[in-house]
Amino acid sequence: MKFGNIFGKTYNDYKKNFKAIFLFSLFFIALPLTINTIITSSLILKDPYFYGSYIFEKNVDLDISKIPLHFSSAIFLTALISFVFYFMFEAGLIKESITGKLNFNRLVNSGKSNFWKFVWFCIVSFFFLILLFLALIIPGIIFSVYWILAVFVYFDSKKNVIESLKTSFHMVKGNWWKIFGYILLLLIFSIIIGVVTSVISLPTLIKIYSLNSPASSLLICDFILNSISDFLSNLIIIPFSILFYKNIYLELKNKKNKRWQFS
Repeated sequence: MKFGNIFGKTYNDYKKNFKAIFLFSLFFIALPLTINTIITSSLILKDPYFYGSYIFEKNVDLDISKIPLHFSSAIFLTALISFVFYFMFEAGLIKESITGKLNFNRLVNSGKSNFWKFVWFCIVSFFFLILLFLALIIPGIIFSVYWILAVFVYFDSKKNVIESLKTSFHMVKGNWWKIFGYILLLLIFSIIIGVVTSVISLPTLIKIYSLNSPASSLLICDFILNSISDFLSNLIIIPFSILFYKNIYLELKNKKNKRWQFS
């Protein structure tokens, strides 16, 4: 299980399924970002207080109670939609990635049907990790690696969350340092992608900071470019990471099955 092999297979999976991933990302990532952009642009144009907060003027802290009720309600609703869509996005990708062939319709249906299942997994696993991190930082890091494959076990079997965490622990056991290294390498890759995509909004950001009172149109342009940057980074980082860990999971699962066959 070499990093180059896993990374190469992940790249091929991503390239082969790019059309489905792109359409899926367009619906579940770009749509909430677009709604958020429209609401924020309206606030910048119509609310001087929000305009001042957005450009980080001195002694101005964003107090949502000062924003008109219809705008604050819209912000809350957009945040809720973004949360739901993001969890559907990940749930669909995780579930369908195990099959090897991604299809847009199946991704959408899988995301919707597995939404609450994924939410429950996140709540339980996050609760245990919080307890470990509160006890000591090191145990939290250790078990974060041991449980990195638990979500794939959870979606690939009829095991509950606790059983999936235990199975992931036994799969990673003996490969902890290797997988920890792979996680760090993937993190570096993700940071590079994030930096590259953020360049899109860099010119407007520099221009905004060079002006005391930048025009509203410039702020809106900056927000639109930031949304495009966020979309591109999510389009690459999230699906690629899921496919990467899926490939580790399947390789360790196959090795485990082979050991059982010859034992």
